[in-house]
Amino acid sequence: MGQSGQSGKVRVTLESMQDGSPHIHTYEGEWFRKELSVFVRYVEPAAENGPETGEVRTLVRYRPDELSIVRRGAVDSEQLFVPGLRRAGYYRSKAASFPLETDTLLLQLRQPQGESADELPATLPFTVEWQYDMHVGDQMSGRFHIRLHIQEEQQS
Repeated sequence: MGQSGQSGKVRVTLESMQDGSPHIHTYEGEWFRKELSVFVRYVEPAAENGPETGEVRTLVRYRPDELSIVRRGAVDSEQLFVPGLRRAGYYRSKAASFPLETDTLLLQLRQPQGESADELPATLPFTVEWQYDMHVGDQMSGRFHIRLHIQEEQQS
């Protein structure tokens, strides 16, 4: 089918940098456009080293100037990112549960042309990038810089 427009199976590469230390994870998922938003859905498999950490289903919704991430499963969390604003969310797992707030410094969607896109992508690949400070209670708990690369799933 080639460059699938508007929806389809994707490979999701999540690059996150927390206070200078990088982490990269790759997941299989799907993307679709609906009304004025782009959605990316993927499953984080259960960790092999700890059966108590089961799988987590993640739904990312991007629209210009707003990103939301909802995770359900072994981890239950919601985060909302709006540039220049602080937004409330929460995190719950067997190990911990707390309200959190995100203070978003940067949010953009880029396509390979290198342009920062104001409109939503119609084709793959694209990258959503955001930077935020996370606060738990009145404490700053870390600065995060995240890139979510969405590309067509490689057919084997």
